Amino acid sequence: MNQFYEVRKSEFSVKNNLYEVAYSPHIHMDIEILHMRKGSQHLRIDGKSYLLKQGETAVIFPNIVHEYYKENISVSGVDEMLIICSKKFYGRFFPDMTDSFPLNPIIAKEELSPDAKYAFESISSSLSKNLQIAWTVIILSRILESVNLSQEIHAPIEDISFKIMKYIEEHFTEPITLESIANELCVAETYVSRVFSKKIKMNFRKYLGIVRAEYAANLLRMTDDKIITVAENSGFQSVSTFNRVFHDIYGMSPRDFRSNITKYTRAN
Repeated sequence: MNQFYEVRKSEFSVKNNLYEVAYSPHIHMDIEILHMRKGSQHLRIDGKSYLLKQGETAVIFPNIVHEYYKENISVSGVDEMLIICSKKFYGRFFPDMTDSFPLNPIIAKEELSPDAKYAFESISSSLSKNLQIAWTVIILSRILESVNLSQEIHAPIEDISFKIMKYIEEHFTEPITLESIANELCVAETYVSRVFSKKIKMNFRKYLGIVRAEYAANLLRMTDDKIITVAENSGFQSVSTFNRVFHDIYGMSPRDFRSNITKYTRAN
């Protein structure tokens, strides 16, 4: 199954999704918290599938492969809060959790503290950043009290595929190639190519396109930059290439994506 290293340039974000989302398997260095106000959401964390229901919360720690997906039947009446905190953000309030992960990433409705429940109902993408941060600190504090943590170092940290994905995360806006990655990691170009086909399960061009398109989608949501500026800032060499790659991944043009996204999502 395809997976990629999600690129996030902001250290903190709050989103309110009003529909069940689908997002390919990915990893990142952030802590991700999903709380279901209404409806349900299918997700897979570290290879295990869950159906997150109303009142339940999922917490995903750094370097854990996870994805959101849909079953054949569309779920209506969804209201979910998604909070993503980088190490730079949570490190101001909590100890380093890079090498930690919860033994059970799902917190049942009855196990969630009243403080956290109130915070999830109160937090909103329309609030000021200071209020979002205040509610998030309460939420994360209570969540850490509710989960049992393992201190094992998770496999992706030492894996060559993780090193490749990390390099791409840091250089995707540049004209990188298989050769430049191989030179950086001091391995053969053919070896890097095999890692993509055998471990990442897609070729280099497709993976790079997904990373750039995902970052471009964030720019389309969060800025009023022109399409050509978004393309350039995301590493695409031309608008035509940007349009083609973006459409292949999201099923619509960047312009249509920007026009339609506010109908379903409220983001900070």
